[in-house]
Amino acid sequence: MSLTMMALRIAAVEALKAGGTMVGTNVLDSQISAIDQTVDGALKTDQQRPFIAVYSDNSKADDLGATGLRANGRIELTFNCGVSLTMGESNKETGVTEIIEGLPSTDAQFEAILDVVGCQIGRVLTDASNPWAQVFGDLCEFVSKAQVRSSSAAANVRLACGQLKLTVDAYADPPLGQVFAQDSHWPRFLALMELHQVEQLGLFQLMLGQPVTAEYPDFEALTGMTTRDAASLRLYSFEGVPAESRIEKPSSVVDRS
Repeated sequence: MSLTMMALRIAAVEALKAGGTMVGTNVLDSQISAIDQTVDGALKTDQQRPFIAVYSDNSKADDLGATGLRANGRIELTFNCGVSLTMGESNKETGVTEIIEGLPSTDAQFEAILDVVGCQIGRVLTDASNPWAQVFGDLCEFVSKAQVRSSSAAANVRLACGQLKLTVDAYADPPLGQVFAQDSHWPRFLALMELHQVEQLGLFQLMLGQPVTAEYPDFEALTGMTTRDAASLRLYSFEGVPAESRIEKPSSVVDRS
């Protein structure tokens, strides 16, 4: 996993909470029980109302020459959407009404809710007035999206839940101690986390580290190359002259004596 993957997920969750979708603030981060499978193949949920659960799944990065192991490559984000229902069901043998909570089979009304929520996810994540959405967009580039329906494997019944899969090309994780521009996405992300008291703030502060200025860039951390390769490429100095040395314009003085 990676810092950028976690940041994408948190930014998406907070953007959707602030975005005024039909689920309100019932947006979940990686909650496995939002849609779970029973031993008989049926799907269940522990939610009491419509919800969106956000997960980060597969990630693969190729061509690591420029970024080394900091690369994240292509990431698949999954947005599970569902309409839970609390209902009474009469036991035919005992005549007792039992309360059942779970995912109902779908109908036109439930389908409309899922369609609207799917549309709202796309709108929120590209909302220019939503600072969380702007940070989300600064962490990646959109590649593709797909919508998947859910059904009960036991009864082959289409349920009132589904998935929106968003594939993005995520940018590489920053190296430890990187100096960020004041208006770049990582400082804005940390400021938003502090403002909204997001519990992972301390973890990100620890993993990003304190800004460090060194005589030479840390090419090993930036690209994954070894110190020997960096030295052979003369990335640290050129014939004993530091790389960041300034060469002043020549001046001439005429001695008339």
